[in-house]
Amino acid sequence: MNTALYTLCLFLASSLILFHVDSAANDVLTDTCQKAAASSPNVKFDYCVKALKSDPKSRTADVQGLGLIMLNLLESNVTSTFSYIQELLKKQWDPYTKKCLSDCSEMYSDSADNAKEAVGAYQKKRYPDVQNSVSAVSTYVDTCESQFKDKKGVTSPLTKQNGDAEQLSFIGLAIVAIVKGSSRI
Repeated sequence: MNTALYTLCLFLASSLILFHVDSAANDVLTDTCQKAAASSPNVKFDYCVKALKSDPKSRTADVQGLGLIMLNLLESNVTSTFSYIQELLKKQWDPYTKKCLSDCSEMYSDSADNAKEAVGAYQKKRYPDVQNSVSAVSTYVDTCESQFKDKKGVTSPLTKQNGDAEQLSFIGLAIVAIVKGSSRI
């Protein structure tokens, strides 16, 4: 009987500790996304939470770790979008859309390089370099999307991908600012 009672008490104590750790990690994630959204009108709080929670490491990450997770998500996003554009380029398009996709391919290739550089700079705590690289990604993505709007009747086949990359960039910049100890971007 004492063994069963001891086991039950040990289980309950372990459960409470795990709940507290998980709750504290969620608090860090939620607080970070709230600060990011408050620091930039471009950051969407819900997107921030969903993106970070997509990585299981976010459950135990501190703010510094969440920044790295976000930059890795950005790198993964722009790399997969680059591959997606390569597939789109194999299809039939009107000449204007084909040119836009070709331009976007170059921009996403550069964005993948910039995102990779941002991750490396972040790990070395070279935050101005991170901000420059992530800002370049954001600019490329915005340019990719906006060129489709330059011609009436043309619709971007990359609107979702561009929106995701832009949001990940905005959130990444905001978290870097938090990590730097600055609330301004």
